[in-house]
Amino acid sequence: MQLTDPETNPVRRLGRPRHLLAVAATAGMLLAACGSPPTSGDQEAGGRDPGTQADAESLADLCPLDALEEATGPIDVDLWYGGLGGDTQTTMEEMATAFNASQDQIVVSANNQGRSYEEVLRKYEGASSTPAQLPQVIYLEDTALGQMVDKGQVLPAQACMEADDYDITQILPTARTAFSVDGTLYPGYMNVSTPVLYYNKVIFAKAGLDPENPPETLEEIRAAAQAIKDAGLAVKPFSFKVNRWFMENWLSGVGIDSVNNDNGRTAAPTEATFDTPEAVEILTILKEMNDDGLLNPFASTEGDIDHFLALLPPDGGIPQSAMLVETSTASTTIASVVSGQLTAAEAGIDFDESIVDREAIVPGGAPYPGLESGGKVNAGGGAFFILNTSDPAQQAASWKFLQFMLQPENARTWHMRGGYLPIVKTVLDDDEVKTFWSDTMAGVIVHPAVEQLRNADPDQAGPLIGPYVPFTDALQGAMEKVLLSGADPATELTAAQEKANKAFADYNGE
Repeated sequence: MQLTDPETNPVRRLGRPRHLLAVAATAGMLLAACGSPPTSGDQEAGGRDPGTQADAESLADLCPLDALEEATGPIDVDLWYGGLGGDTQTTMEEMATAFNASQDQIVVSANNQGRSYEEVLRKYEGASSTPAQLPQVIYLEDTALGQMVDKGQVLPAQACMEADDYDITQILPTARTAFSVDGTLYPGYMNVSTPVLYYNKVIFAKAGLDPENPPETLEEIRAAAQAIKDAGLAVKPFSFKVNRWFMENWLSGVGIDSVNNDNGRTAAPTEATFDTPEAVEILTILKEMNDDGLLNPFASTEGDIDHFLALLPPDGGIPQSAMLVETSTASTTIASVVSGQLTAAEAGIDFDESIVDREAIVPGGAPYPGLESGGKVNAGGGAFFILNTSDPAQQAASWKFLQFMLQPENARTWHMRGGYLPIVKTVLDDDEVKTFWSDTMAGVIVHPAVEQLRNADPDQAGPLIGPYVPFTDALQGAMEKVLLSGADPATELTAAQEKANKAFADYNGE
């Protein structure tokens, strides 16, 4: 799919259900829900049924900016979020406070709905049939994009961008494509992240590995893990949360789509396509590492961070692990915990930090190791959606808050304090940001992820999936059976693809 030029395609085609991928969890934080879309909500403003925009002369007509000009008195905007902790949660709360102080017409209340994206989505689904109970803005994982658009309760933020003359090309093309449906950008701001490799430079050096030359492929991960284990520096060197996000990125890195129809981007996916020789190879490598005591696998349990804690060396002992792949957003929390600037309680981590030998760990960040090469990733993370279920003035006010976050200085704050990757182009050239990358632990750790996103192909976005929960249950279930129970990779992938295909048939009414 080619990135649509917003200047030449003001009214988009809306098709059958199609849907998106995801991204995973930050330390102590972070999927989407399933089921057919409900009928509540303004289908004209958000649904993807054919012809729903036929009465609009332009996309901009869908945004009720005039209602904001006509409103009297303060306009309240309720924002639901979750899956944030530590500096990221503080950034969210302070962003709302700063916006409220910047003007006197709109009051944004940022309300934490739980420790994970899943909790927020469940609360949304419980209230979606009663629009009066819904917030004006909701922050959800990128996996929810397809389902949210299918529900018909989202006002496309691009409509407000066009109505308000915001230059959408200021947003990185990779981020725009990942969060667009049929060429229309739906969220007004995106907290983007990618998977990366975290590793302990101290252990690498002691094992005779170059701490400035981390593994770039899964085979190199295996070789490094073997060297670390042989040196007696970690029990099971590679900590791995068994999550389908990593498999999706590994496959896309070698040109394999997880679902058909161009990863669900040109038409609704009707079948899964992940059961390939490449997927079998990936799971076989991981299974062999597990059999050899090189892999430290953890089930992908909501809110669980044991895979992070495995890298913390106890005082006078060796850690369980020395490497893991996870979200780039964890960089800020990792740096703050290791440097002692953030307590375990503040980070939302339940462990006795007094036993940690902080001098025994120097965290490093590196591009995501792939099957053939490193740094091949899709943009994921979280997205701020404007719901069309409130009155027009509140919808317009919601856009004004998201426009505030798009201002370069606020997008910079999301990066430097919140840990998310820059999506506003000017932030990449900001001198303060460049100093952050070179002179701070968090900046050094996260910089490889910044370059991954900058270099990613905007026409190779992750899968757009509506029934993401059953899809995840199928793919992730196969991974867990292989890595937690020793099952055969080929057998489990075939069975998982059959389950996913049934989920697509059910969702698409076939």
